[in-house]
Parts: sequence; structure tokens; C-alpha cells
Amino acid sequence: MTAEMPIAAKSPGQTAKTTQSFRGKKFTFGPMKVGEDKGVDSWRYVTHPCQSTLWPACQERRVVYPNFQSMEDNVPSHNSDFTNREQAKENIPKVAWPANSPDFNPIEHLWCLMKSRILRWRGEEEITTPTKMKAVLQKEWGKITVDEINNEISKLPLIMGQCMLQDGGNKFDA
Repeated sequence: MTAEMPIAAKSPGQTAKTTQSFRGKKFTFGPMKVGEDKGVDSWRYVTHPCQSTLWPACQERRVVYPNFQSMEDNVPSHNSDFTNREQAKENIPKVAWPANSPDFNPIEHLWCLMKSRILRWRGEEEITTPTKMKAVLQKEWGKITVDEINNEISKLPLIMGQCMLQDGGNKFDA
């Protein structure tokens, strides 16, 4: 799925429509008004997925693996003072993560796996609606195994070594 650059907003307080395309089909999502309760800020991130699901799961992991650390990217809601303070209160250590480092993030490599699996659907079933796309994404996400995740994690030392050999560059395959 690719996203086109948004066109200029039509009136103050609105963002422009964003067009998403998949297999040549265009899906347009209407404009969002500024302050329209959409998106995830630090408070929403902490009070919804973190406190209810993520942090309790991290606590369970820490019982089994005492050296467990949470690994999140540097999206503002993940790395704000508020989020970090609340996470520290829960006693969940966090990996120090460099900004803009997709090569070091195993989830980015899993997205590539997902993309290759979804591209196999081209001859089987035409995906023409957002509902069908959501169903395919959920189905393929459910097929990812723990072994595949662990395989991506096991590549991190090699990726980091390659990055250091190239003085921080990332033009390599792992």
C-alpha cells in the first residue's frame, strides 16, 4: 500500500484528503479537522494500549525474563516525558533506541514479510475494498510465527555490525 502526498488543505483548520492506493485502486479518506480527537497522543497511548495491555504483558515477561526491556520506536507518543515517566512508575525498563533506525527494528522486517505474503493474493482474490484489505491483513498477520519473529530478532547483531562497518549507513541486506 502506498500513500500519496496530501494536497493542500482547502480551508483553515482542515488537513487535505489523503489518497491510499492498493493494486491500482484508490481509497480516499476524508479531511480531518484539527483537534478532531483522531490520532494518538501520549495520554491516549499510555491510557489505552499501555496500561490495559502492553505494560501488564511486559510485567509478565519480566517475571520469566528478569532482563526484559520494552522496545518501542521514537514516535512522539512512545517517547514523551509523560510516557517515559508513567512507564518508569510501572518499573518497565526501556531499550535506548536511536531515532530513525528502521534497520534495527525487527517489526520493519516483518512488514516486508507481510507485503510479500499479501502480494501473493493477486491471483487468488481481488482486494478491492478497505474491508477486504483489512481481512487479508489480519489473516496474514495471524500466520506470522514466533520462529519468524525470533529469526528477525536474531539478525540484529549482523545488522548492527554491517551498520558499524559502513559508519552508520544502511545500504546492505541482512
